[in-house]
Amino acid sequence: MSDIRSTTNKPVNNIVLNSREKLSINGVKEILNFDENNVNLKTVCGDLCIDGENIRINVLNIEKGELEMYGKIIGVNYIDTTEADRRSLLSRIFK
Repeated sequence: MSDIRSTTNKPVNNIVLNSREKLSINGVKEILNFDENNVNLKTVCGDLCIDGENIRINVLNIEKGELEMYGKIIGVNYIDTTEADRRSLLSRIFK
């Protein structure tokens, strides 16, 4: 898979939302799970959770890292789940 890279050689993850109905994403590595109300995927910049209603995937090309979906988009959130983040959270809880 060839990543799109910026001029600083970092992987690029672009998200374009048109009228809360069409969502285009590049830098997609893998779809973890999806249904009509939720899509969870891995991108080059971290895990991404998309919430909505009547979501349907129109275009999916993992080789190019492209995803296009339609539906009513309610929310788009990155979820930081790296090992360092988990250790940091546990250390704050058990201080």
